[in-house]
Amino acid sequence: MNPKHFGVPAVLALTIIAWTGLSSAQWIADDSDWWSLLRPIEEEGGCSTPSKEKPTENNFVIADLRQGHPIREAGEKVARPSVIIERGDASTGRSQICFRSVSERGRFKLIFEEGEVASAAYLIDGGPSWRGADKCVVSPKISGNLATQSGLHLGMTAAQAERILGKPCIESNDGIEYAFDFSHLPTSDERQRLKGHGDFYPDEPFDWFGTIQIKFHRAKAYYIAILTGDTQ
Repeated sequence: MNPKHFGVPAVLALTIIAWTGLSSAQWIADDSDWWSLLRPIEEEGGCSTPSKEKPTENNFVIADLRQGHPIREAGEKVARPSVIIERGDASTGRSQICFRSVSERGRFKLIFEEGEVASAAYLIDGGPSWRGADKCVVSPKISGNLATQSGLHLGMTAAQAERILGKPCIESNDGIEYAFDFSHLPTSDERQRLKGHGDFYPDEPFDWFGTIQIKFHRAKAYYIAILTGDTQ
């Protein structure tokens, strides 16, 4: 496979394969992954809440996996996936792995996704199928009881989510959304870790961003998406 033929996602997937020892990557040339926050969509009225403090990390940790490089670690902490799904190109390029529950015919799913500058995780109860769903690996660690470290979980109500996250910046009859934006100068650890990188400027701030989306069916959450990333 020549990564030049496939753009950014192929390069990312090949890097992940080297990290994890996964056997292959599969290119899917569509956007049927309805759950993805990284897929191309028409711009809508978004929201952002600049903050003097970074939101608690517990909101973005699930199955003991922090966002950043979750695919690399998921094989050790969840199950060993055999295939990385690749979609998109350049800014919409994304690599994905999926796990499903043993019980209830795989009704519950945990998906990890990595893009150019962001990574995401998704908890899903049911919902429409998509191309690549057949690659979801069965794991006994996947169930309707999975939750973020802060307690976000499938089946929760909007009121329960707001007790954890506060008032959303977008809300509708079937969903709520939170968006966070936090700028900070590189810490000493970050300076050391990124020293020598050509695209790292020690005197310029990082812009960390995060998104949490929760969708409801009959007032119960069936979809929880958490995304983080940073730019400089």
